Amino acid sequence: MYREVNWAVPADPYILEELGKYEGWHTAKNLEINTDFSRQWISQRCPIFVDHDLAERHGEEPAYRITELGEQVLAGDVEYEELSETED
Repeated sequence: MYREVNWAVPADPYILEELGKYEGWHTAKNLEINTDFSRQWISQRCPIFVDHDLAERHGEEPAYRITELGEQVLAGDVEYEELSETED
């Protein structure tokens, strides 16, 4: 993923996969427990997922959940190249 998408980093597929494992909202703290990444790093990456419609942020809490597009990416139904920002 990160090699094909100009805004992604190597940790992104692992964080996105963890977001997709369970329905409902995930905090950076519980994502930290279930991945090898720090809460701070996850807190930086999740808003980027929101910017690219792969996740949504809870309206009142610092929590995230995967979107339908995020699920399609995990399933391989959407090509990573489609997520890359174009240079104008």
